[in-house]
Amino acid sequence: IDLEKPSYMKSLAEELTQPFYTYQLFMIWSWMPLYYYYMAMIWAFVVAVSALVVSFFHYRNLRNLYKITHVEGRCNVLRDGQMQNIDKAELVPGDIIQPSVGEIYCDMVLISGDKVIVDESALTGESSPQAKAPLSGIDSSINFDRTLHKRHIMSAGTNIVETNEHTRALILETGSHTAKGQMLRDIFAFTRHRFKFDQEVMVVLGILLLYAVFGFNIVVVFIEDTPVYGWFYGMYVVASILPPLLPTVFTVSVGVSDERLTRKGVPSVNSEAILIAGKVTHAFFDKTGTLTKQGLDFIQDKTVDEMTGVKQEADSNNLGLAMSCCHSLTQTRNGKLVGNPVDQGMFVASGATLGDAYITARDGTILHVLRYFDFDHHRMTMSVVVQLPDDSLVAFVKGSGESIKKICKTSVPENFDTLLRESALDRIYQISVAYKTLSKNVNFETLTRDEVESGLDFLGVLDFKNVIRDDTVDVIKQLADGEVVSTVVTGDNTLTGIKVAQEAGILSAESTVLIGNKTNAGGVQWTRENGEDVEAFPGLIPLQKGKIELAVSGEAWGTMLEHDFANALELVEYIKVFGRCTPQDKVSVVNTFAIDLGKVTLMCGDGGNDCGALKAAHVGIALSDAEASVVAPFTSVDKKISSVIDVLKEGRCALASALASYKYMIMYGQVETANQIINAWFQVTFAGWNWVFMDGVWLITLALMLPLAKPADKLANTRPTASILGAHTLASALGVFALHFIFTMIALWYLFSQDWFQCRKWDESDVSDVTAIGDNYESEVVWLVTGYQYISSAIVYNFGYEWRKGWWHNYLLVLFIVGYTVLHAYVTLVPSKTSCFFRVNCQNEDVVVGILEGWVPIQNPFNTTIMPEHFRRGIFFIMLVNTVAVVVYETLVVNGLRRRWGRQKRAKEAAELLALNENDTA
Repeated sequence: IDLEKPSYMKSLAEELTQPFYTYQLFMIWSWMPLYYYYMAMIWAFVVAVSALVVSFFHYRNLRNLYKITHVEGRCNVLRDGQMQNIDKAELVPGDIIQPSVGEIYCDMVLISGDKVIVDESALTGESSPQAKAPLSGIDSSINFDRTLHKRHIMSAGTNIVETNEHTRALILETGSHTAKGQMLRDIFAFTRHRFKFDQEVMVVLGILLLYAVFGFNIVVVFIEDTPVYGWFYGMYVVASILPPLLPTVFTVSVGVSDERLTRKGVPSVNSEAILIAGKVTHAFFDKTGTLTKQGLDFIQDKTVDEMTGVKQEADSNNLGLAMSCCHSLTQTRNGKLVGNPVDQGMFVASGATLGDAYITARDGTILHVLRYFDFDHHRMTMSVVVQLPDDSLVAFVKGSGESIKKICKTSVPENFDTLLRESALDRIYQISVAYKTLSKNVNFETLTRDEVESGLDFLGVLDFKNVIRDDTVDVIKQLADGEVVSTVVTGDNTLTGIKVAQEAGILSAESTVLIGNKTNAGGVQWTRENGEDVEAFPGLIPLQKGKIELAVSGEAWGTMLEHDFANALELVEYIKVFGRCTPQDKVSVVNTFAIDLGKVTLMCGDGGNDCGALKAAHVGIALSDAEASVVAPFTSVDKKISSVIDVLKEGRCALASALASYKYMIMYGQVETANQIINAWFQVTFAGWNWVFMDGVWLITLALMLPLAKPADKLANTRPTASILGAHTLASALGVFALHFIFTMIALWYLFSQDWFQCRKWDESDVSDVTAIGDNYESEVVWLVTGYQYISSAIVYNFGYEWRKGWWHNYLLVLFIVGYTVLHAYVTLVPSKTSCFFRVNCQNEDVVVGILEGWVPIQNPFNTTIMPEHFRRGIFFIMLVNTVAVVVYETLVVNGLRRRWGRQKRAKEAAELLALNENDTA
């Protein structure tokens, strides 16, 4: 596929030319001419870190996509009448090639040679390898059809497991026109679900821009210096209001969660879906192989004689022959069966053996399969035409009971519907089998499917057991506890789906289930599980009470959408099982929730018939062996249904971490802007190393470590907000900043109330000489208090709440916070060489080399910035109380009120439900 090979340097260049970085580079250039050149260097470093991080994650995503879009190597192709070895990139439709073991690079149809074993898990999620047969022998009058001739087609993105040198295939499509290419186009064209923050970000930028204009003007007025210096200082304020790391917070949060999911065996081809997973409200599950274990256990075969207790016209011995040959199985060179797991169970139970050109039944009958019709999701059948030893031709057809009944003319038991229902209620996966004898003179090559699958005699049924996965019940319970509604969408019988849903906990054991089926008149008839008709649909109130839950067939669902769309939308949230669904039905169900109802959806499935729904859902999880499946954004390599929980936990964690990091970056900008305005008012500044720590060391380490928080151990009954202008986010950001500003004012009031300070107030007229206005008590106190606010803000926003583990589990961040706290406390309380590094609590004898020039003595008349011991303790106490205040506010006020509101909302809903039940009782 024509996709340029990704280059990290190109990704970096593209990132640096984004408008936000253009603005940052302008700021850096603006500061270079003045004494702020060292800040320009620091800012350049911060911007570089931001660009490097974002471009790395962008490059990694492109690299992963490139790996699955390109297959390098050479192959043998027929050109000019002879086989030539050419580069795979030179292949074109119409070429005849010799397929080899490995990844298939084009869509091709097998035209000659032996069978080919193909692993399709990377493209369709199909768990078992499939056998592909040559197209030779098919009637030339039949037009080629990709659906009709599916078993002869090998698609790009799949892998050949076994073939030989005599095999030839015709190239159908190359590049983006292949089946894999179409899926990749969907990935490239993917537009992430728009969150509230996508719509609010421009509003936030507008507010910050107005704030920047205000900050610019106020510092220019306060500084009272030349317009040139005032302009440069004002631009410094503007840059603080729009921090350089702001664009990275969402990217880093997603990247960290993506990496953790990959280590857990859930790789992603579209990491942006992780954020969407944090808002999932509805989860849809295929049944067989997803809620239940891979494969089915064969229980028994029952002939029509055994079912009715009466000898029928149909030869019951033919059921064993049907089990021997009515399948799509083949075997590898080492004798391993390949194909559908259900077919494998049936074939093994038949006692037959599979040869290269024929099948030997248990009784020794030799069967030659002449025609094969793939399983059709709309017909719900598959069939074969077989030649017996006496040269007679027999057609065997198997499929769902409802489908087989429709195409049989005789032998169907009168109580067949009751038997089907009983089997489904016992969670039995049942296949019905029928047959008919064909004329020896019929041309089997020209037979149509309609001719084969009509006028049949019923033979019997094959029973398989659906065994639920060991972890299914726990996964469904965790989803329910996490306020995620689970629904079954299956191609199996609706009653079987109901029983599995009840065992899994999706349907309540106390509720009554009503089943909707399409009638011959084109309507929907509701029945109970025992088959009794419901005279009148009970309405919405019993559904709202939870006393009644619904299940419908795929046909009934289509009828509801077609004839009463509004009513379908009202009822759909109460439908917990969709049975007998075609792949299109599954897509329809998911789209109804995702598009018509605006819900955030997740689909989990394991087979090819789930592909459409996996792509239609906001979050798709394929249970597949392939490490880079393109059928869904996420692939559970270990085929564990618990991967759903892993994805949702990481999604909520990533969304919560992104919002926490966003608030921290906004907090950094506001705190720094406040202390710059205060400095302008007093006409002072901080020493060079102070700025380095505030804008470089502290900012980079704390901002990039906040997203390292781990996901919570279980799903909470709430989801993190996706709004950056919502009440929760604004209350958190503005409230914490207000407290920070109040404590800064308290510290300054405390300073100005000191007797020793009255004769040491700063008085300097040349504010443009930044080396001369940094050694004073005003800037010292402001830096100590606001500097620790950078650290305390990280403490506040590291709390995990319901969606992330406790704050202590972010080990690296905690380690740095402890280290910075110890350093800050030491600098505040102990005059030393260390404190002189920041020109705090310092005297000339201990001065160290500054960032601007060499050794510079203390620039004030007293040759010291050492504060009295009692005052140092007082400032440290203010810093501690400041930290406690913001922690208490964030945990008890902001999140306490949010939790209280959530509890009140749930209590109100419970009270309304109780009132409905009481009224019903009355």
